[in-house]
Amino acid sequence: MANVSVFGLGKVGHTLATCLAAAGHRVICYDLNAALVDAVNDRGFVSAEPGVADRLARLNPANLRATAHGEEAVRDSDLTFVIVPTPSNSLGGYSLRHVLDACRVIGAALRAKSAAHTVSLVSTVLPGSSDRFIVPALEEASGRKLGAGLHYCYNPAFIALGEVVRGFEKPDYVLVGECDAAGGELVGAVHRTMVANDAPVVRMQAIEAEITKIASNTHETMRVSFANMLFSLCNELPGVDVDRVTGALAHRMGKRFFKGAVPYGGPCWPRDNRALAVLIDAVGGSSVLPRAVDDSNDEHGFYVLRKLLELTHAGDTVGIIGLAYKPGTHVIERSYSVDLARWLIGEGRRVVGWDPLAMDELRAILGNAIGYALTPEQLLADCDASVIAMPLGELAAIDWAAAGDNLVIDCWRCLAPAQQARLKRYRALGHGEAVPLAPWLERRLGTRFDMLCN
Repeated sequence: MANVSVFGLGKVGHTLATCLAAAGHRVICYDLNAALVDAVNDRGFVSAEPGVADRLARLNPANLRATAHGEEAVRDSDLTFVIVPTPSNSLGGYSLRHVLDACRVIGAALRAKSAAHTVSLVSTVLPGSSDRFIVPALEEASGRKLGAGLHYCYNPAFIALGEVVRGFEKPDYVLVGECDAAGGELVGAVHRTMVANDAPVVRMQAIEAEITKIASNTHETMRVSFANMLFSLCNELPGVDVDRVTGALAHRMGKRFFKGAVPYGGPCWPRDNRALAVLIDAVGGSSVLPRAVDDSNDEHGFYVLRKLLELTHAGDTVGIIGLAYKPGTHVIERSYSVDLARWLIGEGRRVVGWDPLAMDELRAILGNAIGYALTPEQLLADCDASVIAMPLGELAAIDWAAAGDNLVIDCWRCLAPAQQARLKRYRALGHGEAVPLAPWLERRLGTRFDMLCN
């Protein structure tokens, strides 16, 4: 087993370190935050990620420790995974300031070490960053040349908050962008010990891996937006069920991220779409597609809002079930539910929210602008209309009869028939109104539809 260091004890970095240690590697973490370092060493680190606590309880305590001294982490390891923030900048790209700070710490430590060392960057960066900035920074700080005691890979993670352990241990594939074969071989070998399925290790150039990472997220947003386009079409046409349409298409196109519902959000997808667009513009390509996907996502948010305004009235109390950007996390960054709450308030509705994980985060940004239900049943009982904004696992345990005569609007069509039967008023968005289609077409479109078919 390898001696590995992990630079960065954020949500993803700590989970990666835990999974590596659970796989039998000797892991030392480095972070500037002394409280996080102490929490790892005292076994008091609390993670919201499912599976982390179980692995921490089972692993050999000697396999995981932390330090606030980067030179110690590098000295006691042969491979360093760097997983630090790359925040979006004002131009839509990713700032490398934290990555380059880590490179300087690693390089300085390597000057006091004779053995070869491999650096593997996990953080999302713009394509070209490794060759243009990161490798030169490592070479300058260490006094070494790539391939001569210094190896580098770009090794991004394909994970989602709330499923980070699964992303590391059961990935679709492991992506290794190598600058030399020795580094790529070591990084791939370490991943193989951690991976619990038959995921292939795909090796390529660093810039190719950088493109693959950002392209993967952008393609997923395109699938979401395409499904949401079908959602709006099927919601308007009488008797049409979007799930039957996307379900049929999935036989050819796959099911992943292909369910019409609310717009995508979160800390990765929106910014990755914009970053790809600005990069394409910079090299002289056409960025029409990623920009169109981003615009479509924004417009779909307003479409869902319009449907909710049609189903409610000024002065109504509207509940929102699911406040985070996705199930299984407390993160509300770019959450559609947060935007929706603000918009509904602006349209004269009183808003009440409930989420199993994100209530404190919502209070921090919305304060007293909305109400907060202690239970979903309280929300159902107190609101004229309740919106299921996220397909939470907790929905299965809710007593839906608590809604009484109040309306429940299901943006995901995720309530089972037995749950729907307990509701007096239920509206599934994405299902067209149950009226005859031909008279509706004549009444709604008149001769325009005839001309389209002529």
